[in-house]
Amino acid sequence: MNSTTADETVVMDSGLTSLIKVSGLHFRYASSPPVLIDIDLEVSAGEIVALLGPNGAGKSTLLRILLNELTPESGTIAGPLLSMKSSRVLMGYAGEETAHFNSLTGIQNAHFFARAAGVEKHEVSEMVSGLMNLVGLSNEADKVVSSYSFGAKRKLLLLEALVHQPKLLLLDEPTVGLDPVSRDALADILSKCSQEGSAIVMASHDLNFLEQLADRILVIDEGRVVSSGSQIELLSSLGTATRFQVSVDTASIELPQYFGEDVELVDDSGPLVFETTRGQAALPEIWAALISARVKILGVEVREPGLAELFRRVTGQELPG
Repeated sequence: MNSTTADETVVMDSGLTSLIKVSGLHFRYASSPPVLIDIDLEVSAGEIVALLGPNGAGKSTLLRILLNELTPESGTIAGPLLSMKSSRVLMGYAGEETAHFNSLTGIQNAHFFARAAGVEKHEVSEMVSGLMNLVGLSNEADKVVSSYSFGAKRKLLLLEALVHQPKLLLLDEPTVGLDPVSRDALADILSKCSQEGSAIVMASHDLNFLEQLADRILVIDEGRVVSSGSQIELLSSLGTATRFQVSVDTASIELPQYFGEDVELVDDSGPLVFETTRGQAALPEIWAALISARVKILGVEVREPGLAELFRRVTGQELPG
């Protein structure tokens, strides 16, 4: 539940599916270089949008702007949520830092934040206990937060962001610190939130989590959106080719002309880069051709089509670990 008034309910039910729209957004901290440059983003009810990019690309800053914590230098942010007096109550946020009352128990913290977000008093216990079970915090509920592990504090932060069933949920690296069971539970919770009409914007390097949930992905690099679209659209831009990056000793190297059926050498300026639609079945032939030409092989890296390869191609960087 949240503290939506009767007038606000009319606005939300009037057919406006776009909850928030950002156009031409620019942001910088004080006199520093721009952090975000000409960002456009529209998020609709029931949609899960993922922000993917290197560390320092501006993802966390964008989330804080959507939360109204930061004011952009220029650009517009519009949408029915922002026209409401309780716009912050209608949002849920879990950032990189935890913010709890360490001297209180987990359940006391959860009750406090639920009431602060507008959950009716008679509904708090049921909603909090339900989420405690789902995220795996029931055994920790009556312990003071100062005794919590990092993972338990992350679970509590997510619970506090979710407990009032926000219309817009903003999550920064939501799976950090979660065990596999809690991670799967979070995926189920977010999927249900989306089905019930909540919009979700999350920044994450957890590619399996993004692939499981995201309807749309924005790749941000150096403050700019460098690629965006659905997973199908983005991955289709890569084609279906598997890439092999083969490191070789370049001394007196003479490469053969043929590396096997449907294998193409696409780059020989550094490590040799091969492409094939035959997948990893083509690797033995590539290996045999190089060995026959007396090329000394130092190592090989396989890059299958996917979000990790998309990230490499559009940012020129490896995905942060």
